[in-house]
Amino acid sequence: MLSLSSFRIASVNLLNYIEPPLASYEYDAIYTQPQWQQKQLWLQHFIEQQQPDIIGFQEVFSCEALKQQLQALGYPYFVVVQQPELIADYIFHKPVVALASRYEVSSCAALAVDHGLLNAAGLSGLQFSRQPLRATVQLPGFGALDCCVVHLKSKRPQLEPALLIDDHQNPLLATFGRWASTVQRGTEAQLLMHALCSRRQQHRLPLVLMGDLNDTLSESSPLSILIQAGELWQKQANASALDASGWNPVRLHDAYLLAKQHQLIPTARPATHYYGSKGSVLDYILLSDEFDSLHPACRADVLSYQTFDKHLIRPDYSTDAYSSDHAPVLAQLQLK
Repeated sequence: MLSLSSFRIASVNLLNYIEPPLASYEYDAIYTQPQWQQKQLWLQHFIEQQQPDIIGFQEVFSCEALKQQLQALGYPYFVVVQQPELIADYIFHKPVVALASRYEVSSCAALAVDHGLLNAAGLSGLQFSRQPLRATVQLPGFGALDCCVVHLKSKRPQLEPALLIDDHQNPLLATFGRWASTVQRGTEAQLLMHALCSRRQQHRLPLVLMGDLNDTLSESSPLSILIQAGELWQKQANASALDASGWNPVRLHDAYLLAKQHQLIPTARPATHYYGSKGSVLDYILLSDEFDSLHPACRADVLSYQTFDKHLIRPDYSTDAYSSDHAPVLAQLQLK
């Protein structure tokens, strides 16, 4: 029976992966056939060169086209939990996340919103801006691994289009819209952790959370709950009693920092996205305790972590013109 000694996990924002003659957002946002082929070739080259075993994708419009491309590259398992929305005729918006795997995906579902929690917080009616995906992958020699793919709300102002048109006349509108986006993104992070903790409590599986978080993971970030939830449990006076009772909260770790523990990567972290000349790390791979070499439950070490940003900082028009505005990230994990 096949047994792995290591495996690779990647997260890739595809920036409007949509097959012509379909359009994204606007009626004229359609790739020509050569442009579409170039976009697919960029993805093909990344996969063939880096050979990830599991890939989380964001900004997917043409799910069937991506599934077919990945099957040809050796990924027989491909899952989504929703479809993009058709605005009119051939124009789509609200792209989705997807997951591809070389190994069996034994189950897949959308992460449910806890409406009781939202109602208690006075946020009834709020939904994920893009539905997160949870898939369980059966890795030979490792076992079941829960993989969650996310694309959280962007920093773009969350306002009605009619108001956005006039925001140059009233800058407070844009400021308020950006704050609304921050609230949405932060609430999504809270909902994620509640859903993942509930899943963890029931199934006790190792977890990977990957995707475009559209924000940093600093202590002041609205997303800090993603890496601080475990610390909150540890600070509770009755934390040991909770653990003894069978409670098993999710503690997530930045894969980059886990690799850095072993001094395996440069200290200067590359940006995964640029707004003008300002670079930010928006794309992450987060791992549960089973991948922290300092934790007694560790089952695999982070061997390396890479950010593939050449198309952002040194682009070659002939290969990168229709690639992505984000850098893929990849973690290699070595089984213990």
